[in-house]
Amino acid sequence: MSAKQCIFKLNKPNQQEESLISPCFQISKNVELKEIPTTGEEYLLKVMNERRNHATITRCNVDCSKFSRNQSRFVTQVPHVKAPDNLKPTIEWQNVQVADFSESRMYISRLLAKKTQWPKDVTNISLDQNSSKEWIELFETREPTLSCILGLNHTILDNGLEILIESLNNVKPGDTIPYKTGQWIYAILACTRQPLLSDTVSILRNLARKCSEIRSRLNPEKDTSKEYATPLNVFICLVARYFRQYDLAD
Repeated sequence: MSAKQCIFKLNKPNQQEESLISPCFQISKNVELKEIPTTGEEYLLKVMNERRNHATITRCNVDCSKFSRNQSRFVTQVPHVKAPDNLKPTIEWQNVQVADFSESRMYISRLLAKKTQWPKDVTNISLDQNSSKEWIELFETREPTLSCILGLNHTILDNGLEILIESLNNVKPGDTIPYKTGQWIYAILACTRQPLLSDTVSILRNLARKCSEIRSRLNPEKDTSKEYATPLNVFICLVARYFRQYDLAD
């Protein structure tokens, strides 16, 4: 180790902090400090001189307590409610759902790789991805057929899924996801690209939580409860076991 040491002066007078770091460059004593350096040594001397005007350690004095108290205003999560015992799907049933979904996704992936194999009636669907009105009109007037789904740009599917999840707020206690809404959700999930973006993961988790909330409002004693719980269980299963959000699994 070199015996030479680099000494940095603190802001306070008569105090020095020593470091075992050797200087990279030696500056001749004959080099003068100039306001506008004209040589490399003059520039280094100016930088070193400016460095002495700053503390060795800079601290942030921003008070973060206010942000911590109000953090819930920026991040809100619907709690994930566990399924009642008689509505909880078996592992075998969930494995079948994942296998069927995986097969659908592989078929769509092959189509996306070869546009020559697309259905002849596929047409590009143009809409404002941030317009809830246009999305709702699409969901109400079109069926989520393969030709329709392929006509949507995959980069905007997250927006459509978010709007579908918001529509689930209208599901009354004791009811389940409307059939057509469920079809659209399944179709969009089948076209969701991987690896997942962080925003997509958040949307998928919101879907699973919302489904668990709706399921928790079903009356387990009713004969229709298992039928109503089926689409909810499907989406929770796919988010948890196919998209690997295992903490949300039943």
